[in-house]
Amino acid sequence: MKIEELSSPLINQNGYHKNTLTKERIGALFIYPIDYTPDDCLSCDGYLLDILDYLDLYKVIGTKFNHEGDESGKFRIPDYNVTGKFLQPGENVGIKIEAGLPNITGTAPIHAQNFGNGVSNGALYIVGANHTRNEGAYNNATYSIKIDASRSSNVYGKSPTVQPSSQIVHICIKYK
Repeated sequence: MKIEELSSPLINQNGYHKNTLTKERIGALFIYPIDYTPDDCLSCDGYLLDILDYLDLYKVIGTKFNHEGDESGKFRIPDYNVTGKFLQPGENVGIKIEAGLPNITGTAPIHAQNFGNGVSNGALYIVGANHTRNEGAYNNATYSIKIDASRSSNVYGKSPTVQPSSQIVHICIKYK
């Protein structure tokens, strides 16, 4: 579809008003399948820049990516190429989400005579209730076998998502 004429120079072809802060796509991310950075872009490697040298870019992203400490008069660009984190669209732009897996938990009640000492390991563990001990063995005891994956690895329970297969790309941010 080719646009012949716009009714207003402030409205783009989709009928949206242009954002005056992002004129000429400053602050836009460009993704390349190779390690390439165009002349009007910077590699998203977390560089600390002087505000006065990159004023147009600073007006768009501000100090959102600055670290704690004295970085006055300066601002950082995102470090997407360095951290290797996935970029995820959403409402809370700029929030970092920790990697991890959802926890796996469960319980299975069991009843056993002479069940033993209840030793378990890894994600499985045994919880006993209402048991009596008679000459070294548990009699008429009710047990539960529980599973909690976070007991075997702290990666479980840290995130509601799972790492998908991925492809590495090079990300740049337009500054002029």
